[in-house]
Amino acid sequence: MIRKICVCLLAAVLAPCAVLPALAEDSTAASRWFCMVCGSENTGSACPSCGMVRSIWICFSCGEKNISDACTGCGLDREESLRRRAFCGEPLRAYPALRTLAGRGDPEALCALAAYYETGLMVPKDEKAAVECCRKACDAGYAPAYLMLGRFYDQGRLVESNPPKAMEYFRQAADLGVAEAYWYIGSYYEEGVAVARDFGKAMEMYTLGGEAGDPDCWMSLAYCYAEGKGVAKDFSAALPLYEKAADAGSHLACDYLGWLYMTGGPVEADPEKGLSWYRKAAALGNGRSMMALGYAYLTGQGVAADEAEALRWYRQAALAGRADADRILPQLQQQP
Repeated sequence: MIRKICVCLLAAVLAPCAVLPALAEDSTAASRWFCMVCGSENTGSACPSCGMVRSIWICFSCGEKNISDACTGCGLDREESLRRRAFCGEPLRAYPALRTLAGRGDPEALCALAAYYETGLMVPKDEKAAVECCRKACDAGYAPAYLMLGRFYDQGRLVESNPPKAMEYFRQAADLGVAEAYWYIGSYYEEGVAVARDFGKAMEMYTLGGEAGDPDCWMSLAYCYAEGKGVAKDFSAALPLYEKAADAGSHLACDYLGWLYMTGGPVEADPEKGLSWYRKAAALGNGRSMMALGYAYLTGQGVAADEAEALRWYRQAALAGRADADRILPQLQQQP
């Protein structure tokens, strides 16, 4: 099983400004500040780009300009306003605050800033700076940073691929309570990467990760039982694990269960149950399940045939990125 992990950041344009290396430490570091209006990096008392005074801050909640530690408009604390802006999910608004926190050594901000440097969003693309941000977050004991660095070494992103080093970081992340790290450790044991292949150890890691809240661990554990990896092949043991993965939020598990009950085989076919799982997968963004629902309404499989409803699901699948839905839509739309 291959886990698809991607960080999606919207492209945005920042007002021109000189950007220094992410974590440069020099005598002027303490005097540098980021304008919360235009994002420019400055050393003076006022921003030369937009005129914003350094001592003034704008409340993220109500937009009031302040000089005291609490907003005179709504009472929001200055530091809380900074954090809300940094992690608001809007790159253009977040970056100045995020960079300010990262400059203070805030580990969560450092990890978020690493993604900016990795993708070249708001700052020049800088792989070394991205890795350095993660390392500094690790030095602060921030568990997600270990997972992030492990992924870099696992996938050969930003650094040369190094599975043994990746395994070290995954183990540290797991020790710090990151459930997802157990999936990577388990997959290394399952595939014999950086360690001797050991299905029993893989299943142990998947169990620990699943119990800690990672749905992909339940998926992988179910697969071990379904395919007889390290244990006797036993689909009756795999099925409740697929259901655990689905209940924990895995759209892949929901989609698989939908297919399973629609087609039968290891379980008795049950279209009503199958469509229910497809709907859950679709609600989680699974395009394949959207396609399956469209087909069900188009053909009357488990439901009354309804071309309008079929068209609606195919359109949703197309929006979710299914190229096959794009190909089918013109044919459906041309039907009388």
